[in-house]
Amino acid sequence: MKTLIIQYYIDINLYSQPEFNGIGPTDVEKYSEYSFKKYCNKYGHDFLRVTEPNFGYMHPTWERFDLWFNKKWLDKYDQILYVDTDVFALDHAPDIFAKYNDLDTFKSPEYKKYRRNSSATIRSKFNNTILKDCDPKKVSDIFFQTGVWMVTRSVRDQMMPWVERYKEFKCDDGQFLNWSVIESGVKYQDMDPRFN
Repeated sequence: MKTLIIQYYIDINLYSQPEFNGIGPTDVEKYSEYSFKKYCNKYGHDFLRVTEPNFGYMHPTWERFDLWFNKKWLDKYDQILYVDTDVFALDHAPDIFAKYNDLDTFKSPEYKKYRRNSSATIRSKFNNTILKDCDPKKVSDIFFQTGVWMVTRSVRDQMMPWVERYKEFKCDDGQFLNWSVIESGVKYQDMDPRFN
């Protein structure tokens, strides 16, 4: 199985809304890159840090959607793990691709914040977001932090009709990704939360 861990670290001033999300460069990203290069060498995965815009929408946080729109990624790799530049691969971490190898499942570390919340709580929390019309049980069961997740060709293809609607909404990229996973009905798997 051919696998890739990918990060995006692109100058925010190359985008139309550099202040979007309030996210900017930090020194943390250097250690993140170092830790994932070391991790990939240990387990035989490819690593890539993208430093130039490909997707070019709004802010660098949207660049990760290039994994859906640019078929080269999943034509070359069976699984791709996206990680934010403030996430670290620890020396003792097991091989994530060996542990989570279902090619028909979108995977992300378990995020317990909204798990087992009532429908009323979910509706209240997400009332003014893109998730407001989603089934509250699905939001409770699936909602994930978007800093670490795994995509495959099958997942990309199933989610694409929803992902290609990104310009229809005024929302952040994280909520949009959650919406796309929930509304597409793609199979979802929680990974061990220690991977986040």
